[in-house]
Amino acid sequence: MTTVQRGAADPTRPVTHIIGAGLIGASIGIGLVADGWDVTIDDYDAVAAKLARSIGAGRAPHEGLAPQVVVVAVPPSAAAAVVREALLAWPDAVVTDVASVKAPIALAAHRSGHGERYVGSHPMAGREISGGLAAQGDLFKARPWVICPNGATAEAIALVRCLPEALQCDVVTMEAEAHDAAVARVSHAPQVAASAVAAALGTLSHEDVALAGQGLRDVTRIAASEAGMWADIARLNRHALVATLDHIIGDLDDVKEADDIGEALTDLIERGRVEVARIPGKHGGAKRDITAVTVIVPDEPGQLLRLLGDVADVGVNIEDIAIEHSPRQPVGLTTLYVVTSSATELTTVLSDKNWEIAAS
Repeated sequence: MTTVQRGAADPTRPVTHIIGAGLIGASIGIGLVADGWDVTIDDYDAVAAKLARSIGAGRAPHEGLAPQVVVVAVPPSAAAAVVREALLAWPDAVVTDVASVKAPIALAAHRSGHGERYVGSHPMAGREISGGLAAQGDLFKARPWVICPNGATAEAIALVRCLPEALQCDVVTMEAEAHDAAVARVSHAPQVAASAVAAALGTLSHEDVALAGQGLRDVTRIAASEAGMWADIARLNRHALVATLDHIIGDLDDVKEADDIGEALTDLIERGRVEVARIPGKHGGAKRDITAVTVIVPDEPGQLLRLLGDVADVGVNIEDIAIEHSPRQPVGLTTLYVVTSSATELTTVLSDKNWEIAAS
């Protein structure tokens, strides 16, 4: 690990203060400290701040603290106010934040009269659990990190860019309003849709819900998210989110009201197929031609490991994997996603090794 003296003038490792010691703030701190940065971290919750420091996310701030970069990692509803406070408290520092909505915060920063020192940012990473105990120094590695300049100076942008580069992120630059419109479609609306599909299960009995397959699990996975943060996001990004929901509702209304519902659904599915192909594949590259090979695996210790070992013996790379448990039988359906050119060979070898391949 590279070590720098505290306060040393290293333009690639600016002295950094983090406000907010939850999952994102503590993860940033851990990652930067591991890279040799001089980091302090604080939180309005003294217990959270103490925890973050104890796990290596930074030191306690001290009197006369003069950071070069201040990272605001507080809940979205509080971000604009804390950014303004930081711009006033540290007049020589560049201030950034990590909220998932950018335009309202950028507006607040410019209204403070110090917008040239504010650079919005949004690390596109998280976990299903929150709080400092869930923090990971590699949480952002290889994930997109959006930087929104919005009138900041070149020097300010360069300083903030050092953070995602140190954390080994894929840095993307876009303006705040464009960012908010994009995340409404790729992040915020999917949460609403997943929750709506899950909420619709409320009319079903437990026996009915037991019929659920992997498709329902895939669609509703993020429906388990905590509501509070998403309520803040929806309020801040209302315009873009409502525009996206109107688009989705319009498509659904077209299906519902069509004279030939099958034809309308076919059109929607075909348009969806075109667009889903544009979602980046593994490592952000183009999607590959993938085939699913589903294997029936006994729900017993060591069976999944044996299956993966047999796949490795074939020399086939698994691009993705999904496991679906049968609610009434002691087996699981393990779906291995492999490049299509390898699927036939894999199926043959696994069958020879007495694995039962489920019908496609």
